[in-house]
Amino acid sequence: MGYELHISRAEEYYDSEERPIALQDWLSYAEGNPALRAGEWLGWGEERQSIFEYTCGDGSVVSLTWFEGGITIKGHFDSDPYREFGAIAGDLRANLQGDDGERYTADGVLPSVR
Repeated sequence: MGYELHISRAEEYYDSEERPIALQDWLSYAEGNPALRAGEWLGWGEERQSIFEYTCGDGSVVSLTWFEGGITIKGHFDSDPYREFGAIAGDLRANLQGDDGERYTADGVLPSVR
């Protein structure tokens, strides 16, 4: 799947700044999660932060990056998004949502509310 996913506490991922996952909370979580590993750096100076990598069940590697209160997942993978990232979203008390607004849950894909 070559498609961006988003972990956000907001009703819609593009409103993540309204109900943000604090950067420090994300970094503490990501650094303590053995399934995530720090990869490259994003930004410059004081704005620099690590991009975390996750290896999916199919062996593909995706990146997870904090941006404006939410986490963006980028990469290509063929497995179920909820099975791969549902636990991360749950741990952060957040939603797992695709670019088109659909929500990935344990019960399946819920259509966009837009």
